[in-house]
Amino acid sequence: MGRGFGLLFYFLAFQQRRIAFRNLRFVFGKEKTENEIVSLARKNFQQFGMIACEWARLKYISQEQLERLVYIEGKEHLLAAKKKSPSIILLGAHFGNWEYAHLLYASIVNRLNFIVRAIDIPYLERERVAYNEKFGVRVLYQKNGLRPAIRNLKMGEDLVIFADRQAGKKEAITCQFFGKETSSLTLVPTLAQRFHIPIVPMFTVRSRDMLHHRIIFFPELKIDPGNKEKSILEGTQRQSDIIERVIREYPDHWVWLHKRWKAHHRYLYTEALAKRKRRREIRKTGRGAKH
Repeated sequence: MGRGFGLLFYFLAFQQRRIAFRNLRFVFGKEKTENEIVSLARKNFQQFGMIACEWARLKYISQEQLERLVYIEGKEHLLAAKKKSPSIILLGAHFGNWEYAHLLYASIVNRLNFIVRAIDIPYLERERVAYNEKFGVRVLYQKNGLRPAIRNLKMGEDLVIFADRQAGKKEAITCQFFGKETSSLTLVPTLAQRFHIPIVPMFTVRSRDMLHHRIIFFPELKIDPGNKEKSILEGTQRQSDIIERVIREYPDHWVWLHKRWKAHHRYLYTEALAKRKRRREIRKTGRGAKH
């Protein structure tokens, strides 16, 4: 049902499909044929159609059911980091069913903090907060969530940060991602360098039976404790490299709908950016008319 829902969205959501195609051609244009890119785009929409159905059931899922659905690989990497510090930073991305990973992690490993953007529909946001809190995931918001996240890290709780989105000018540096220049978030290596906290990459992969998932922990992402500027620059590039590596292995698992290369390659998203500009102008005109 989820795959069918995703395929329906693929055909109906013209703008999102166009962004996905442009990103895929931009990245894989010299590696894959057009037919392969079209097939990958469809599988990508189907993947998140299945995830949407799984998310709809999270309100009712128990820890026992979750443990039957999700396996763990690479736990030795997590344990090695835990020996160094009671709290760690998990490097993640908009990849696979990350909600399953966060809920299971918080229920069997350690309380987890997750900084997110609030869902626009208040009812859905309340439901998300409720099932996350039930499993031990503390939902914090982008506007003012960093300070409590740091405080909770110092108290021994863990923090997961997604570092795959286009980042703002104040919080980003230029890195290579799929061999293309892009603006990348520096928050993960910055926090790790400042507070001497290990970084463990964590990604969720769907199994071949489509029902089960694997949480994969990768070896600690090393940050040089010496030169601050150099360590953050190199750490940010290494975080982009590990995210790219996982996406290349499971390309249908990543959200290809983001304008990931907008800062350096705006021409990829000209129509979407022009449409957003028109909406802003309309809102400004409306406010002006009221005054």
